[in-house]
Amino acid sequence: MRTLFLTIILLLFCNISYAERVTAKGDHSYFGDTSDDVACEHALRKAKLKALEKVLGQTISSEELEKCSTVDGKTNCERNQFFLSSFGGELTKTKEVNREIKSVKIENSKDANICLIEIKTDVKRTIQKLDPSFDFNVKLNEYNFKDGDNLIIDVELNKPMYLTIFQILPYEKKDYQVHKIFPNKLDKDNFIEGNNLKLPRKGKFEIYYPENNNKKSIDEYLFFVGSKDDIKWLDKYDKMENFRERYIDKNMLNYTHRQYTIFR
Repeated sequence: MRTLFLTIILLLFCNISYAERVTAKGDHSYFGDTSDDVACEHALRKAKLKALEKVLGQTISSEELEKCSTVDGKTNCERNQFFLSSFGGELTKTKEVNREIKSVKIENSKDANICLIEIKTDVKRTIQKLDPSFDFNVKLNEYNFKDGDNLIIDVELNKPMYLTIFQILPYEKKDYQVHKIFPNKLDKDNFIEGNNLKLPRKGKFEIYYPENNNKKSIDEYLFFVGSKDDIKWLDKYDKMENFRERYIDKNMLNYTHRQYTIFR
């Protein structure tokens, strides 16, 4: 009985997720066509990204930075990287300890301002029991799309499983950010028994550029979840954070994600 009691205590102790308190700084340079509040929002996001990087060890690669900068600027890259880093960790008890706006000189350009922000926050790793006994890989037919293009997904897997695919729209502020696209009304059976699968099996996945968006391009994500059990997911989640809380509570599954860009 004493051994059983000690085993239970150890299991509970091992499942505790400790947060690490860190300090991080972020800055954003801007001109008169950008407000102080908007610039400081960018600076705050950079500070949060650096806090996540300190604990998770993830950094934006030069290849990612070059791709994003060519398409839609460095700010968009950092926004995407912060979004992806949130899969592996979360920030709590974030406190802004310093905010400062300064005028700066930029070579061969007009004068600009810079917002400097320093935060203290708790960073907690996402701890999840993934199932190493099964694995899968996904490939998209393209990673750059235009409005009206069709998306095709190839899936390779090593054993039967339930597959669920979500489309994530990080730019969406008024509507739902997460939508389940497979299974769907046309194709309801998501138990995959073969080694290969091409989706969609029925109908088509048509790409469209979001309305009321004046950017040259936009990034979206597909999130793939493989599981032994048939999980009753919702068809949509209003925020990425709510979806994240749902999937990290599930054990015995595997997941991966893919990013793609839509051009006007």
